[in-house]
Amino acid sequence: MNEVKDLKAKYPQAFPTLSDKQIKIVEEFSKCKTYEDGEYLFHAGETEFMFHVLKSGGIEILDRSGGNEKILVTHDQSGEFTGDVANLTGGPANADARAKGKTDVYEICSLTLMNIIAERPALSDLVLQTFITRVQVLQEIELTGLRVIGSQYSQDTFRIRDFLSKNQVLFTWIDIETDSQVGELLKTFQIKPEETPIVSYAEDWVLKNPSNEEIAEKLHIKRNFNEQEVYDLAIVGGGPAGLAAAVYGASEGLKTIVLEKTAPGGQAATSSKIENYLGFPTGLSGKDLASRATLQAKKFGSQMSVSSAVKKLTLENKLPILQLENGENISTKTLLISSGAEYRKLDVEGRERFDGAGVYYAATQMEAQICGGENVIVVGGGNSAGQAAIFLAEKARKVYLLIRGDDLNAGMSRYLSKRIEDTRNIELMKNTEITKIYGEDHVEKVDVINNKTEEKSVLEIIGVFSFIGANPRTEWLPSEIETDENGFVKTGTAIANSNAWKLKRPPYFLETSHQGIFAAGDVRANSVKRVASAVGEGSMTVQFVHEYLRDF
Repeated sequence: MNEVKDLKAKYPQAFPTLSDKQIKIVEEFSKCKTYEDGEYLFHAGETEFMFHVLKSGGIEILDRSGGNEKILVTHDQSGEFTGDVANLTGGPANADARAKGKTDVYEICSLTLMNIIAERPALSDLVLQTFITRVQVLQEIELTGLRVIGSQYSQDTFRIRDFLSKNQVLFTWIDIETDSQVGELLKTFQIKPEETPIVSYAEDWVLKNPSNEEIAEKLHIKRNFNEQEVYDLAIVGGGPAGLAAAVYGASEGLKTIVLEKTAPGGQAATSSKIENYLGFPTGLSGKDLASRATLQAKKFGSQMSVSSAVKKLTLENKLPILQLENGENISTKTLLISSGAEYRKLDVEGRERFDGAGVYYAATQMEAQICGGENVIVVGGGNSAGQAAIFLAEKARKVYLLIRGDDLNAGMSRYLSKRIEDTRNIELMKNTEITKIYGEDHVEKVDVINNKTEEKSVLEIIGVFSFIGANPRTEWLPSEIETDENGFVKTGTAIANSNAWKLKRPPYFLETSHQGIFAAGDVRANSVKRVASAVGEGSMTVQFVHEYLRDF
């Protein structure tokens, strides 16, 4: 049996011990249970598993995901506790927990743990900070977690990896093109190479090329709904605006639910680093922002369902009805449209063939894996493109930054454009556009043209990263919700004189052309396309929801 050495010594902040005062709080909310030596407290993959505080004995935390049993850590001091963010999100356990010797523990279910966190700050702050730190520890020790086996040139492999990464699910990608252990693993699962990609946990289960919804259901990050339930506030889209509304709505007692198509964080989660967000002078990644905001919303009791794509909104009496793609219906008193926007696809020959297999619309650690020592292109002149170019330059041999105009400062913050100028392996190509993308199994070359001189050239690259503006995700909205000529949702004074507005009172600042339905963030017409603005709008929405519900 393998063992991870000195994990407690290396990461003491991930393994604190509760004080006598904190243990007394635990005693109020829990029952004491005894486990015999070798008996399991919970298993990896189990959902709604218990949170345990050790009273006496010991608890071994085991990892089997790599094929061999490995002891990650042993809790052997009274007041130590098990658990991670999955205890709050309803996700599956990342590891097994087994009694070492006769063991007495305080057991707390997820719902009770949520109540403790909401009501007892003396304990909640420590538990939440520990859970956040444990996620970082599991990533740093490279826990195998789920296995994703598939080709780096497969669009489905990329889709699965992208979905898991954005949803903070620990996994290891095994590339069938290069990894030496592939043959043995496929033999174990009785899978042929052409049947990949697959997702598996140890030898417990395997999914062949699953859809995102199938993965979400397997990992219990997708909720099943009671169609008789009526929410105070439903939020479509879990980007910064939606997550901010979820935090403030739930914390102020509103029955709140967030419906997210892909993963919390929205477009912000695709950013490798956000440096101009207030309170984070050294910056933070979009992924970290999304993770922390999601945990914060859950702390206050907001419900969240991933892979819950909204197909249609209907307006019946005073209750908006959201119809999901799987046929489920959600009824709500008020609605926030925060479905955001998505980067436009490059309209060039050959692009569609390489989406997710050489053409990308995000620049995170996952996409950066393809860049080691190779040339790549970043297309766009905004802050997202600038951050992507700087981030990718750390991995790539060379980054070509293509902009259609001749002034990088026209759409990019000066601190970013200055940094690009100072980065030796970034080449800025002004007045330049891609006309064709081609290659065999993956992107190999692109044709580009200078739109002023009409000079043509060929660049040998392995990846194209596109950040060229965004289209609003409003295809699911009915005609009653007015949008501008580009599809962005109108609010406030923009619809005050509209024939669709039926009330005597003027619409609230973020209210749409239908009463009780609001819009915030990138999906809103004339919004400031910044993370801080989206967070502010989402937070502000809750005040207008309260105003509306007073007369409901």
